[in-house]
Formats: sequence, structure tokens, C-alpha cells
Amino acid sequence: MTSETNIRTLVVDDSDFFAEMTADTLTQQHGIESVAANSAAEALERLDGGGFDCVVSDYEMPEMDGLELLEEIRETNPSIPFILLTGRGDEETASAAIAAGVADYLLKLEVVEDKQYGRLANRIQNVVSQERTRKKFESLVSDSPDGIVHLTTDGTILSVNPSMARRLSADPDALVGQKLSAVMDSEAASQRLEAGKSAVENGTATRSEDAVGGRHYHNQYIPVDSHRKSDTFQLVSRDITERVERQRELERQNERLEEFASVVSHDLRNPLNVAQGAVDLLTEPDDSEEAELVAKIDRSLDRMGCIIEDVLTLARQGQTVSDPQETELSTLASTAWTWIEAEQASMSVESSTKLAADSGRVQDLLANLFRNAIEHNDGDVEIEVGLLESNDGFYIADNGDGVEGDANDVFEMGYSSTKDGTGFGLAIVEQVAEAHGWEVSLAESDSGGARFEVSGVELHD
Repeated sequence: MTSETNIRTLVVDDSDFFAEMTADTLTQQHGIESVAANSAAEALERLDGGGFDCVVSDYEMPEMDGLELLEEIRETNPSIPFILLTGRGDEETASAAIAAGVADYLLKLEVVEDKQYGRLANRIQNVVSQERTRKKFESLVSDSPDGIVHLTTDGTILSVNPSMARRLSADPDALVGQKLSAVMDSEAASQRLEAGKSAVENGTATRSEDAVGGRHYHNQYIPVDSHRKSDTFQLVSRDITERVERQRELERQNERLEEFASVVSHDLRNPLNVAQGAVDLLTEPDDSEEAELVAKIDRSLDRMGCIIEDVLTLARQGQTVSDPQETELSTLASTAWTWIEAEQASMSVESSTKLAADSGRVQDLLANLFRNAIEHNDGDVEIEVGLLESNDGFYIADNGDGVEGDANDVFEMGYSSTKDGTGFGLAIVEQVAEAHGWEVSLAESDSGGARFEVSGVELHD
């Protein structure tokens, strides 16, 4: 076995002098381990032992010439690169060499008289590198869970990987030469062929999604440079059934959340409003004990109202964002700030850009973080909004005392480090971020306060 960088070459020539000199020069001066063989028969015997990456052979040899040797080699080793050295420079020899499948050919006199061993070494390195790349690609295709098939634009299957063959319930070799429409749903086959033709005509890859046999697929159509008479393309088909089903389940969950939100709104708010109205109508209590009881009821009703509002927001913010719009971060922050009661606090936007988002939800996210900073610092705090250095999101930082507790706990539903908090504010922040496909994390600001970072955001200049 050879390593990724080492190359082992067999040099074949009936001239002992040339074979040995060429092998020694390639080994000593160009780092290509080379072995000499003085006849075609000896070459075949050495190749049977394996371990060679390339064959360099003379064309004119007794008993078996270079092209006849290549034909014999191809019987047992169909892909090893073969470089032919010929004393003839005529087109007939070149044509025969290409037709036989040589990887390259050189004039022997140029190598000997002009001492072009460096040129020969470069050719060897190139053809071996190409062969190794081809084998890697074939291995990736063979092992890929995606279905991959090479097709002509009339739908003829040229090759197919095991994954696609399993989908079509057939042996890979048995599928070669058949029409795609004969081995799968004809309507889906027709749609895929049209997409493939379009990719070939435009010279650029295209994509589509379809469903076949109850499974969902994401397809790529890639034009292939080919020496065939007909145009060809590669179809790479990925099974996305689980993703589609998760999306549908998420949509069903969102519908249930919306129903839940409506129930909460109707069945809890109405009796709460009645209770609040009754407290407001109570006459002024006669003594301080009664006044304290009424105050406790009033505070409890206010807290219940806050909890209901947060639960409703949390339920609705869990929905995914299907149609994000390009919006300026500074505008979102300024609007969210108007929702906050912040007589002593201040907010500034250090840097801004446009981002693809649901404006209303991002304003909820910002407002909750602004409110969190104010509540944890008795109102006297400076808040800053800016872009992350990684250019994939934004931050909200303050100069307060920081957030108590573990950074991972603060986003848990119901977690609060203040006695009046509902524990839903930062959970709502995380829900909004996840609905956009973003991530939110807590760090420490430069001044020792809290710094919330929202990453994975699609920013636009």
C-alpha cells in the first residue's frame, strides 16, 4: 500500500539500460519510487504483486508492444494510469494510444536525449493524482446515503450508486441502460428529466423537490462535462421525508398553541377582569388591616395579568418565521425602546445593519432584553445594541451588575432572580430566536454587566 503522497511506478522497457536509468532517476531525483521491468511478461508478473500506482512503458517491444501490454493489464487492473513512451510522433500512433485508454504519452527521444525526466515525473504525478481523486469521488458516491444517478438528457441511466439502486429496488448493474421512466414513477421521472435538461442547457446546477412513493426528496441536477455524443447530467436526490414530517408536526403544534392562546385569553382574562373590576369598586376600607388585604388582592391580580400576557406571548412566539422581511436593526431597537418605561435608563445603537426577520417578534425580543436589564439594575442602566465581530448577529449589552445564576439557566421557563419576575421574559427571547433559526447566549459585557448575543443571523449591507 502507498501513502497519500508517495507514488510507486513500474517502468517497462526491453532496454535494460533505459529501464534502470529511468527508474533510478525518478527515484533519486524526483521522489517517485520506481521499479524497472525488462519485458512485458516481467511487468505483468510484478503487477500481480500489487502496490503500483502507475505504469510507464515503451511502445516498441518484442513479443508484446506497449498497447498490447496495456490491453493485458486492463483485464485485471482496469484503472491504473498508463503512460506510453513512443519513438514515433505520428498522429496514427497518438490516435491508437488515446483509443486504447492511455493516461498520457511522451516521445521517448525527448526523455532520453533532452533528459526530460522532470517532465515525465510531472506527468506521473498528475495522472496518479487524478486517479486518486477519481477513486475518492467514486467512494463518496458509493457510500453516500443520497441517491445518485448519471443520466443522458433522453433519460438513459449511465450509472447509479447503491443508495439509488435500493430506492428503485434493483441491482445497480441491471439499471444501467434502462430509461428512468421505466424504473420509477413516470410523472416524477418526467419532471426530473425536464429539470436535468434545463440544467444542461443553461450550464448551471438547478434544484427541485418532489414526492415519490410517499417519500419526499430534495433533488440537485448537475451538468456533466462528457465526451459522449449526448449531453449528460448527474441527479443527486436526498430523502427529506423526516424533515418534511417534522415541519408538518411543528405546524400542527403551532395550531395547538394558537388554540391554547385563545383559550387562555378568553377563559382566564374574563374572570380576571371581573375580579379586578370588583376590587376597584370596593369602598375605601375602614382600617389598615382591610386596606392591606385589598392591596394584596390587587397585587395578585396584577401579577396574574402579567403571567397571562407572558404565557400568551410565549405560545405565539414559538411559531416559525416563514416570511422574514429585510429590516434595519436600529429601527427595531428604537421602536422596542418606546415600549419600555425607562425614566433613568438609556439605550444607544453602536452599530447597525439590515437583517431578515419578523419585525414584530424581534421587537418583542429586544423589549424583553431591555426590560430585563432595567429590572435587574433598579432602572439606572445604560444599554447598548451593536453587531457581533463575527458579523453573524447582534448583541444587547448593559453596564449593570450582570445576571445572577448559570448562563444556561436564565433561559429556562419560570427562572427568575427577582421576586416580582414571571420567569418568562428570557424564555420568550429564546423562543423568538429559535423561530428565526438563530441562537441566543449570555456573556459578560466589557463593563461587567450582561451581554446577550444573538448569532446565526442573516445580515445585509
